Amino acid sequence: ARQCMDICRIRPSNTTHYRARAPAGRFQETRSISKSVAPWFLMRLIKIKNEIDPSLTFRRSCREGICGSCAMNIDGCNGLACLTKISSGDPSTITPLPHMFVIKDLVVDMTNFYNQYKSIEPWLKRKSEPPVPGKEILQSKKDRAKLDGMYECILCACCSTS
Repeated sequence: ARQCMDICRIRPSNTTHYRARAPAGRFQETRSISKSVAPWFLMRLIKIKNEIDPSLTFRRSCREGICGSCAMNIDGCNGLACLTKISSGDPSTITPLPHMFVIKDLVVDMTNFYNQYKSIEPWLKRKSEPPVPGKEILQSKKDRAKLDGMYECILCACCSTS
């Protein structure tokens, strides 16, 4: 059995970026691919790039949900292509993350996202100088527990672009 995937294909000029809010069907291209391929979207995109269309452009790195590189909009929901399983035989629509400038196809410009992240200064700051400059400062388990839940973000931009 084969399944169709509608993949957003955007080729902006060198001087123009498009916002990833294209109406349905615009910049779309349907690719039919066998269901025998792994059930994750990223695996199918890699297969399309390797065997059907080497010009298809998307980000990927770890393939395990650790790095956030493969963030995209899949069937209307932002998510990581490496963790999102293809659940049915219905055609799937894959677009770049919304509300971001598109560089090419499924690749968005993350510059503004990273600048906004940096502006909130998401790092620990000491209230005083360390007792011995340049020496490691040990952290207790109790102090580390205070940080749990604050550092799990992988900076994929899925939540901030939804």
